[in-house]
Amino acid sequence: MAGQHFAAFPGCSGRAAARPSTVDLTHVSFDARHADGRTADGVRQWLPAGVSTQPTVPQPVPNACLALAGPLPYELTSDQVERLIRETERGRFDALRRLPPELAGAVVTARRVVLFRGVCSADQLFFRTSDRGTQWSSDPRDLLEGPPEFAPETLWRACRGEDVFVFPGMERLLPGHLVVADGRTARDETYDSISPLPLPRRTSLRQYAGIAQELLLEETRSYASAGRIGVLLSGGVDSALVLAALVDQGAEVTAYHMRTTDPIADEWPRAREVCRRLSVPLVTVDPPGEDESYFPVGRDHPLPFNHVWFRRLDLTARRIADDGVRTVLTGLDGDVVFGPLRYGLYDVAVADVPWRERWAMANGLLSSRWELSRILRSLHPGRSLYDDPEAAAETERASDFLVPLPDAEAERYEPDSAAQEHTLNLSVWRPYGIHCAKPWGGRELRRLAARLPNAYRVIPYAGRTIDKPVPRLAAARRKLPSVVWRHYGRDWLGSPDETWCLRHPDAVGDVLGGPDALLPALGVVDPRRLAAVLDDPRALRRNAENLLCTAMVELFLRDLTHKLGPVPRE
Repeated sequence: MAGQHFAAFPGCSGRAAARPSTVDLTHVSFDARHADGRTADGVRQWLPAGVSTQPTVPQPVPNACLALAGPLPYELTSDQVERLIRETERGRFDALRRLPPELAGAVVTARRVVLFRGVCSADQLFFRTSDRGTQWSSDPRDLLEGPPEFAPETLWRACRGEDVFVFPGMERLLPGHLVVADGRTARDETYDSISPLPLPRRTSLRQYAGIAQELLLEETRSYASAGRIGVLLSGGVDSALVLAALVDQGAEVTAYHMRTTDPIADEWPRAREVCRRLSVPLVTVDPPGEDESYFPVGRDHPLPFNHVWFRRLDLTARRIADDGVRTVLTGLDGDVVFGPLRYGLYDVAVADVPWRERWAMANGLLSSRWELSRILRSLHPGRSLYDDPEAAAETERASDFLVPLPDAEAERYEPDSAAQEHTLNLSVWRPYGIHCAKPWGGRELRRLAARLPNAYRVIPYAGRTIDKPVPRLAAARRKLPSVVWRHYGRDWLGSPDETWCLRHPDAVGDVLGGPDALLPALGVVDPRRLAAVLDDPRALRRNAENLLCTAMVELFLRDLTHKLGPVPRE
């Protein structure tokens, strides 16, 4: 990899009989992992594509191996691997906690297969166990014996941009969990968890911001010493702080920004100010041209990447790889770790914060956009000011072209699914030999967030609600440009996508309503409703983002059909 002490494994796979006599380990490049079929016995350690120096793990135990998926910031010695395998074989699964929490993988012996996923790992492992043995992979398609029969509601949710897992009858590992499989049964158990960071009572907001800044420095240290690296820099506070942490440690870093020509969605001025303040080179990646397709061509789709930014991210990955950068950091997980989960008067009343701050927050609530009656109702511990069906309906992206499902439940948030992120890794970053890391999701920062009172996840001030006050205050302490940490509200990031759909309704119609379209045949897209939306500019703008998400689901189904045969229809 780019640095001497940093390696990243793009995934692993394998199949073991119920009682295997031998354990065979094969190393394969990521782009050649399916060259000799998907169902071969043995264990496969995937290696980064297009990288001259391939990372390896010593395998000192006969008839046993350790396969990994994810980043490894230091070299594992033979003694460490041997101890890990032998303790895991004896059922001492705490040994897995000695590995970095960002790793997932498999310990395979002649007796059993132990699949594990670190508590901070973005690398999902999918598996199936039957009387014929155990099969697992970082790519869920490896576990398919034929075209799957998708649940229409699951596809419907994917078309609406929900981060759901679409394959039926397939198991997944949750973060901090392991599965012990002996070929006939599979037992799931927890081997690691996030415990709140012990802090003094009434720790102040400023103290939380200072601790977060120090922990981010620690989380980025291994990457800072890994040679030349990149940072995906938006115009927000999370990625700006990641960049600043790397600069403070003397890293050789380049910032990459996905530019847009739409002025109401353009975050480039803020990204430019951050790089100017930190004296970091900024590379801007231009968006697809107005007449270029938003849809990928000739790509592998392990899961539907039902998001509108696939083409932009692919162009960015290509530029990063051309620059010889193999590790890129992002500000992802900043929203999840420090953003609002729930909030109300109850959270202010019981918050473990200084009394002066509690009084200021209560007064701020009275001047906020929420009505007094709703604020008073939020004094109940089961109520949150964010539980507002009317507000949610206002911000929900329209899907007027889908077959209605009136009995479907409201959108479900599955924080441990990460289907979009996993697909992005397998479809964009790793084909270019790039590892994409999220330092905000590190263990100690998650522990800090587990200790953080809900009252410090959003601050009501002067009629506004300021989200993520901890990283905002950390950015102010680091003296990043105020235009970044004082930025309130969101840019209209969906505007370029709406404009493209308005100019290219025929291209959208060709994907979703053409003779080869699968979603209408599966009862998910309604052809008549689709035609009505495409003919009405106002409806087209309102539905633009979900139209593009649905097109990505359609392309995923076509790719799967090409590889496995026709998808069963109702």
